[in-house]
Amino acid sequence: MTGSSAETIYTFLTLTNGSRAGSHHILAADHDIRIGRGLDCDVVLTDPLSSRVHAVIHCEDGMWYIRDANSRNGTFVDGKRSGEAVLNDGTIIRIGAAEYAFHQSTTPPADTELQQQQVTQQIIRKTHVAGPESTDAILEIFDDPRRVHDFLSLYQLSLKLLRSDQPDELLRLSMELLLSRTDASVVGFLWPSDNGQLIPKLVIPDNAADKLLLSQSLTELVIRKGHAVWIANAGGDRPGDSLAHYADAICVPLSQNDITSGVLHLYREQGRFEQDDYDIALSVGTMLAPALVRARKQSVLAVNHSRLVAKSVSFDDLIGESPPMKELKTRIERVARATGCVLVRGESGSGKELVARAIHQAGPRSDRPMLAVNCAAIPRELMESQLFGHKKGAFTGADSSHIGWFQQADTGTLFLDEVGELTLEGQAKLLRILEDHPFSPVGSTEQVQVDVRVIAATNRDLSDFVQQQKFREDLYYRLTVFELYVPPLRERGSDIERLLDYFLNHFKLQHGRPQLHLEPDARKRLIEYGWPGNVRQLRNVIDSAVVMAIDDSIEVSDLGLRDVGALDPTTLRIDAWEKKLIDQALTRSSGSVPDAAKMLGISRATLYRKIEEYGISR
Repeated sequence: MTGSSAETIYTFLTLTNGSRAGSHHILAADHDIRIGRGLDCDVVLTDPLSSRVHAVIHCEDGMWYIRDANSRNGTFVDGKRSGEAVLNDGTIIRIGAAEYAFHQSTTPPADTELQQQQVTQQIIRKTHVAGPESTDAILEIFDDPRRVHDFLSLYQLSLKLLRSDQPDELLRLSMELLLSRTDASVVGFLWPSDNGQLIPKLVIPDNAADKLLLSQSLTELVIRKGHAVWIANAGGDRPGDSLAHYADAICVPLSQNDITSGVLHLYREQGRFEQDDYDIALSVGTMLAPALVRARKQSVLAVNHSRLVAKSVSFDDLIGESPPMKELKTRIERVARATGCVLVRGESGSGKELVARAIHQAGPRSDRPMLAVNCAAIPRELMESQLFGHKKGAFTGADSSHIGWFQQADTGTLFLDEVGELTLEGQAKLLRILEDHPFSPVGSTEQVQVDVRVIAATNRDLSDFVQQQKFREDLYYRLTVFELYVPPLRERGSDIERLLDYFLNHFKLQHGRPQLHLEPDARKRLIEYGWPGNVRQLRNVIDSAVVMAIDDSIEVSDLGLRDVGALDPTTLRIDAWEKKLIDQALTRSSGSVPDAAKMLGISRATLYRKIEEYGISR
């Protein structure tokens, strides 16, 4: 709006198409008006053809201009694409699919919420929440000895915000404090919709939600400009404006990293708020904003984690009631309470990582991270870098510094699968860590101290590696402080059928085939099979059978066990069985290492290494 006390000129845009045709945007001459998809724009568009900041309207020496802001699809003025143009009454502006008419008039547009604002509303105080003023409000409370009660209330709220990770609980705790402390009639939390409007999320009391519709002008000021405002109402009565029902209002945006997640509203039907009320509202908003962002991220992580667990069969389940498994579970409980290293031995696919997770979850570090690393999948030249980290420029290709697995697992547990594949240099550093000595990342002179419990696993005989000088003897004795043996599936008796039913139920749900059942002959064949690939092989066989079964029953032909009976154990040496399985996988895949690795459930790098180690010809 421009003009003198004698005559006021209203300058505004009118939307001429779409579902909101006829709506207006008042243009202020004292600052640039940005138009685009960004929520921080003055006129927010939802059209995907528009850019984040598409165009800028500004007033200079009484003349109005529009300037394209390097948009992708251009700004059109009266049908012509324009970089900058003068705006006159009636000029048509098209941005993407939205079309506006530029108007100047001595009377305000019929439905604008600003036509009486100067008469009925007065902004008592305005504060930019991202600036130092919001912090000053908290400091003023701390510095004023008369406001000890406010200080204690904020302190108690901060503890509650730290303890909770539920967004709704955080909002209710904060709003209940504001309701009782400021004697507000209504406290509400509104969040922005896709079109930039604020809609109620939580209101106290509940029956006031339909009254909370902040005016368009204040929406722009609060959410897009990031300003907290304290507004006195002088008795206006404009439909659709919640301020018309109340004598006083405080609105505080919750902003974190330039993103506004919502706005706190405090309304009084009678009387006025005081400066202390405004300060406490601003302080609560400053504390609540990061807590709310954290809680929402935590909620997303929890949902994603649940989805991954649902898809990952036997993520945390150590299933088995056979005598060997009962003995293993008893030993796990004892070892978990100790503090030394653990070596888990067992054939490939027998569940060594599940044993490691069980140890971690039953121990004192269960509330801290457990990271799992397959040493056989790491190229030998990168082994030290991945485990212990490196500095930028430490070697060719080290374009940035890397924090190694040991530092990432600090205070928690690190599971080193296939520990026998560690290089001798890596073994030396691992030994230093296990002896509580600091280590240096590759290319660094700085010492790093970590507190990590190491659980190692192998399907090889490390004592043979020690004899062959492939594994350090001192590290071997350090790792075997506690040693656990995971029995192969063929030695677990009734656990085979128990695991079979567990995997069958899981994959029936995952693949949407709840009516599927296992034929008796197929069940008998699965129970009698030798399972050289152990639990991993059983899981994969059931997964494949559920997918491949044509009708509602799984037949023997769906199991993919053509070599049943051909692998009766004639030796218990792991390396002999490993070589035989690799030979068969390569035969079935016609010598394709990637396909054979997929059949065996190991990485290509591991298979190449074992082919070379066993001298297998392809």
